[in-house]
Amino acid sequence: MRHYYVLVDDHRISRNIEPMNLNLFKTPFVGMPPAQVLDVHATEDAEYTDWLPFLTSQPLFSDPMKRILELYNTQARFKQVYIVNREPSRQELYWICSVPSVDGISEQTEFYAHDQTLKRLVLDSHKVNGHHFFRLSNVREPYFIVSLEAAESLLRRSLSGFRLQKLELL
Repeated sequence: MRHYYVLVDDHRISRNIEPMNLNLFKTPFVGMPPAQVLDVHATEDAEYTDWLPFLTSQPLFSDPMKRILELYNTQARFKQVYIVNREPSRQELYWICSVPSVDGISEQTEFYAHDQTLKRLVLDSHKVNGHHFFRLSNVREPYFIVSLEAAESLLRRSLSGFRLQKLELL
């Protein structure tokens, strides 16, 4: 049986990177230019991790992380975001992603009645079979899901900024 994991922020890391303007993330992906600049304020010792969750709904991926993830979903689309810290002068290339959604939740998934957010997520093995990097459709939360194979590829390269939480599978 295949295993799946959700990518989540690693709160143990103190990045000390503050975006100056989050309007970039308000534009739908299709309306974004192919490359854009995001000004940030960061300390000298700021950690530019491979997963930058400025917004939980839309993390930024480093170039090494993007190269791995696009191998696992050829339909994923990426656009460049140059993160620029003017004092001290530093520029890093990141990617914003549009990942196809998969209706992969099983009937065992539980929702809170008051707002329909997930209480317990259970994936349907038949619905997610063959998918290695995707988002879940029909849920309010922005989950980025990877298969065991994709997770192992990320971990082998010592990428940082995220944790993997194992998901239940039926």
